[in-house]
Amino acid sequence: MVYAMCAAVDAGDAESFGSWFADDATYRFGNSETLIGRDAIVAATAGAAGTLPWVRHVIEQIVEMDDQLFCRFTIQTEAPDGTALALPCVTVIQMTGDRVTDYRVHMDLTPALK
Repeated sequence: MVYAMCAAVDAGDAESFGSWFADDATYRFGNSETLIGRDAIVAATAGAAGTLPWVRHVIEQIVEMDDQLFCRFTIQTEAPDGTALALPCVTVIQMTGDRVTDYRVHMDLTPALK
């Protein structure tokens, strides 16, 4: 599931990414406001796709504990000046059955925006 979700984001496919979420799921990226609902998550993901020139998730570790997944990534992209970036990221995913009910991204995106 995590590999498929990352591939969807890397391809800019917000709908496929969103298909893993429950209708009432929550999503929080860093210090941003918490999004509520699959539609809001899909819209934000589609909007974020235009923020960076490209993105690639390198999955380094996935740990499953009960109904949670702890995922460690390096996010590869580039800064506005074209400098290659490798940004550390940790995501905590809460599952209910086969659906994501809470998704929290812990990452500093600042280097990719300045």
